[in-house]
Amino acid sequence: MKRAISWFAENHVAANLLMFLLIAGGLVVLPGLPQKSFPDIDVDMITVGVEYRGAAPEEVELGVCIRIEEAIDGVVGIEEIRSTATEGACAVVVELLSGVDVNRALDDIKNRVDGIDAFPEDTEKPVVSQ
Repeated sequence: MKRAISWFAENHVAANLLMFLLIAGGLVVLPGLPQKSFPDIDVDMITVGVEYRGAAPEEVELGVCIRIEEAIDGVVGIEEIRSTATEGACAVVVELLSGVDVNRALDDIKNRVDGIDAFPEDTEKPVVSQ
C-alpha cells in the first residue's frame, strides 16, 4: 500500500489522470442512478388505536391498553408489543419478526382485538392497521 501511495505522490500526472477518470466515470453513471425522495421500506409493524374520550392516561392504560396487550400476547410472530396511553387515546404498536406473513398476523390481531368485549363504554371501535 505504501508503494502505491508513494508512486502516485511522485507521478502527479498519473494521479490527476486517475482522478479525472473516476470523476468522468461518475458523471457518466449519474443519470442512470434511481432517485427517490422516500425509499420503499417494508415495515413489519401493526398498530392498534383506540379512542377513549375524556379518560385520564391511567384509565386508558387499565381499561384499554392492558386488555389489548393481553389479548394479542399469544399471536405467532410477535417480537415486541409497545403501548402508549395518553389522555383520551391508546396506541399499541406490535413489531413482528422478519419473515412473518404480515397479512395473517394482521388478521389474527384484528380478530383478537375485535373479540375483546370488556372495553369501557365510552371507547370507540379499535382501528387495526399495518
